[in-house]
Amino acid sequence: MVSQRLTSRIVMQAAESEQEEDDGWGDSVSTTATSSSDRISKSQELANLQNDMAMKQQNKSTQSSSPTDTSESKERDLFIPIFTLVSVIGFSGLYGYEMLRLYSKGELYLPWNN
Repeated sequence: MVSQRLTSRIVMQAAESEQEEDDGWGDSVSTTATSSSDRISKSQELANLQNDMAMKQQNKSTQSSSPTDTSESKERDLFIPIFTLVSVIGFSGLYGYEMLRLYSKGELYLPWNN
């Protein structure tokens, strides 16, 4: 008796879930009339967004084609190359100084002067 009630309840829930189709976007599709109007409004919104993107791309291309704007707007960041150059020169200088200091005291180890 209890198993029959559970079975009938499961069958009814399955039938209800088949009636409510899932479109994959998280909300159920109720009628085809609203879905067609939704499709039209979504396609219009998509067309508007595509037009906006095309206008923005055209504006960017016209701005990038003028040579005076690009030279003024582009500033190069030279922090990394300057820091690298200073670091390499500094460490090379320290290494050279230490070699000369050890050589002057006679403590510099050279493998070919055993």
